[in-house]
Amino acid sequence: MMRSHRTWLLSSLALAGLLAGCGDLGDEPNGADSTTGSNALAIENGLAAINGLNAANGLQAANGLCAANGLASANGLSVANGLASANGLAVANGLMTTAMGRRTVQYIASCALTSSQTLSKNDNYGNPHSYPGSIGLAPGWLNGGISTTDEANVSACLMARINSAGMHVPLWMDASQSSIGWGQSSSYPVQEGAYFGDVMRANSDGTVHAWYCNGRDWTKAVVPGRLGADKTSGIYTNPFGQDALCDDYCTKYGTDGYTSCNGVSNPITVWRQSSYNPVFDDNYVYRLVSVSSGLTMDVYGWGSGENTTIDQYANTGGANQHFRIIQVATSQWKIIDTNSGKAITNRNGSSAPVLLNSYSGASTDNWAIDDHNGHFIIKNKSTGGYLHSSGSGSLAVIDVTTSYSGASNTDWDLYAIDSL
Repeated sequence: MMRSHRTWLLSSLALAGLLAGCGDLGDEPNGADSTTGSNALAIENGLAAINGLNAANGLQAANGLCAANGLASANGLSVANGLASANGLAVANGLMTTAMGRRTVQYIASCALTSSQTLSKNDNYGNPHSYPGSIGLAPGWLNGGISTTDEANVSACLMARINSAGMHVPLWMDASQSSIGWGQSSSYPVQEGAYFGDVMRANSDGTVHAWYCNGRDWTKAVVPGRLGADKTSGIYTNPFGQDALCDDYCTKYGTDGYTSCNGVSNPITVWRQSSYNPVFDDNYVYRLVSVSSGLTMDVYGWGSGENTTIDQYANTGGANQHFRIIQVATSQWKIIDTNSGKAITNRNGSSAPVLLNSYSGASTDNWAIDDHNGHFIIKNKSTGGYLHSSGSGSLAVIDVTTSYSGASNTDWDLYAIDSL
């Protein structure tokens, strides 16, 4: 019987290892899945963006490279040379020079290389980073060029692992590639979709073919930041039309997945769990956006004093609109303003404005964050009040409400926009 193996981006790695190369991916062999006894792959997502491809909905890349060019065009990345070489992945420019770029490198190595391989690179300051392999879709890329087939395989793997919310959610992958394989798991019953194309370089039509199609269960158990949470994405395109199903356009491999879509062989089919616990990344920097107003949570006037007002405002890209989400206990998080280092707190009751204060560790300063209809609800652990946009205009105060109805003014989108 073939073994399936479980590859996890451990929380500790996801927090710092993707950024600094100080963790490693765990490769945990286990028995074949009891549902099918076949080889497939369980893995976590959490890549906030493919660095170098611009996108809507918070998937912006730090390099601002247009998606008409591709990942390998101006990011110090070459498909003609090995990743370990200076001409394959540059040190002085591109991906290795930014924290978000190095996260992309971490995922490239995880997708391309085997668990016995490690990509070692210095950044532009001479700091060493080690990126362990895992899935093994293009092991020859470590020291040599990559074939167009392997480009497509690694591209599909990268696309399949994006979560614009920078959140780590378990996924199940099926594909023809031998390092992934076929088989279903009763723990992952929701077929999300299939991913295929080539994000490494532009194609003859001048665009990057970053494609997906909708799985038969794509509207079930919707995960924020994943396919199903938003109708469109600036990176992904459904070539068959909005909400078109893979079942209607792709060649099937039983009920497991698909062997080709839109003329592209070896798409990766992704399955999700029926439920999950959100795991945020301590080292991502997030922007919080009210679903009702479309405005960004903002520390008024760049304030840093105690009891500073929290409001909403158009996105300025300022540090007073950027927050870290740091776990303090099981299902409890503190939300820290990156400008002041202080916390978003609810110390004045269940219908009061939230304020900026030095973090005390009390339940008034801690929040539960759960998904709701492809977005998030954020609930104070002391008052039970839900983080709430009090109006539709700029400078409307952010408060909490216990009169929760599921309305969009208590729904929030979280976007990972930078990394420490």
